[in-house]
Amino acid sequence: MRNKINIFLILLLTLGASCSESLEEINVDPNTFPSAGDPQVLSSAIGFMGYVVENDLNYSSSFLWSQYYTWGIGVSIGNDERYVSVAGDFNGYWQRAYANSLVDLNYITNNSESPAYRGIANVLKAHLFQGLVDHFGDVPFTEAISGAIEDGSILTPNSESAESTIYPGLISMLDAALTDFELAEDGIVGEDDFIYNGDITKWTKFANSLKLRILMRTSETSPQGAAIQSLINSGTFIETTDDMPFIPYSGATGDQNPMYARAEFGVGMFYFASNATLNLLESLNDPRAEVLYTKATSGTFEGALHGIDQGTIDNEDFTSPASDYSLASEYAYGDSKPVILMSPWEVWFLRAEADARYTTSDDAATAFSTAIELNFSYMEVADAATYISSLDFAGAATLDDQIDLIAVQKWISLNGTQEDEGWIETRRFDRPASRLFTDGIFQTPPLSVLNSGTFPSSWLYPESERSLNPNAPAQRSITDAIFWDN
Repeated sequence: MRNKINIFLILLLTLGASCSESLEEINVDPNTFPSAGDPQVLSSAIGFMGYVVENDLNYSSSFLWSQYYTWGIGVSIGNDERYVSVAGDFNGYWQRAYANSLVDLNYITNNSESPAYRGIANVLKAHLFQGLVDHFGDVPFTEAISGAIEDGSILTPNSESAESTIYPGLISMLDAALTDFELAEDGIVGEDDFIYNGDITKWTKFANSLKLRILMRTSETSPQGAAIQSLINSGTFIETTDDMPFIPYSGATGDQNPMYARAEFGVGMFYFASNATLNLLESLNDPRAEVLYTKATSGTFEGALHGIDQGTIDNEDFTSPASDYSLASEYAYGDSKPVILMSPWEVWFLRAEADARYTTSDDAATAFSTAIELNFSYMEVADAATYISSLDFAGAATLDDQIDLIAVQKWISLNGTQEDEGWIETRRFDRPASRLFTDGIFQTPPLSVLNSGTFPSSWLYPESERSLNPNAPAQRSITDAIFWDN
């Protein structure tokens, strides 16, 4: 009997172990990773970044404040056209940048054993943090996205100086990325990198180009001539559209350009071409005007470009159809339009300005011409050479004359693809030596709450940050200048 009992107990123990193993196996989904790996986290970060850049930045206040567009017919004029802002207007950008993209990218830089993934994550982090600074000024940086226990459980991060801490920190971040790229092996990153499909050579060019943008941003307040000279003499950069970092969209439902998807989910793209831009394009006889905007298909201006002065929609006949006016073209607005993170024409304009200011190994006139030629080519506009000749960059007598030419052409070239960067650069180029935008190109909306000739120069700190974080900075005004803006 004793032997029978022992055998019975052994059978029970065996069955128990077998059941335990079976239950464990049943509870593991073979098609799901128990924790996300580098590929899944990177693709998530890039996906959110596309929305942040195209919707929260390009299609926001900057869309109007760059004066590429103005309010159209069909709805009451919006606050952003009158320069009325409240803190809640900027919740989405702040939350999505920090809580979505930066959280994912920070996870990679803190945990990945792959130099390729760490380098890519640091480049994208630098891009996002620069955007936060260029809109808000001082923001959480060192203590940001550190709420997890392993990261320090910092739930109320302090903001830090954009000038003395964050901008220098972004250069260090990009230097770390460049070091990682030197160690990275080909083929480690694949299709989860929607931007370059793991091409480390192109990521290196993006890192150097972004580093140049950051260094050049402070040219009016804290010149970085030696660092810029060294970078241009030794670095490789985005030089052609083949090098261009962008997030692609197929146009299919669920994979549409974020600006298009948001607009079409609502009332559609109802903004009209601003005469601030059209007047300038017409004065330059610039053929890109007809690629950036559609021609009116009805009314007095049928077959021609027809915009309105900034913020004057209330003076137009409310019953006029949108077809009486020039709207965003397929180049500027479409379901499969890519989200460009940095264009080759932007980089060549930076190089032209760098040589003009600091005498680098480039030639300013050649870089200036190359920027325009690339933009014409991307827009499929012919005869860039004749247009460039009419600008007479070589005849610009002073540095300020050269900077003004670069400023205007850069602002034009960013239209339709990098509207937010266009607004940022108007603030930087509008300087004491030449208020070419605020005293010349820009128009004051009649219903503006700001004084005539005064325009927004920053965003308000978000309501969510001010209400949830006791360490948030004091609120700012939209006319407060970011540290590099004078």
